[in-house]
Amino acid sequence: MAAPTTLRGTKLLIKLGNGGTPEVFTAPCALATKAFNRSTSVNEFNVADCDDPDAPVWTERVKGAISAGVSGSGTLAEESLNLYEEFFSQVDPRNVQVVIDYPVGARTYQGLFHMTTFNITGEQDGLIQVELELASSGEVAVV
Repeated sequence: MAAPTTLRGTKLLIKLGNGGTPEVFTAPCALATKAFNRSTSVNEFNVADCDDPDAPVWTERVKGAISAGVSGSGTLAEESLNLYEEFFSQVDPRNVQVVIDYPVGARTYQGLFHMTTFNITGEQDGLIQVELELASSGEVAVV
């Protein structure tokens, strides 16, 4: 059996666009945990058997909508605080890239996202921590 090619968690990058032309994407510093989640919603329909209407029906599902989310947490880097604050307070979504950086290339997902959660926590004998969540607004495509 051949061993699979695996990647370190540092190869998953969350990059926030600056809205410029050309747009520059920057990965905020110190996010230790990152996640990229995609999901679909489905509509359910109970469809009766035409030959036996009294039989239990099977549920059919039709895919309705697709969405994506990004989350991250880690130690708050002072260099990233203004970027987070600006993104959280803006009304319009921002371009975001999720990059899986592997040795023979990279896979990049890109789309518009809103920052929906921005938490800052700290303990007396620790470092300030940050948690953030982003929700897609429209298509997230492989670019």
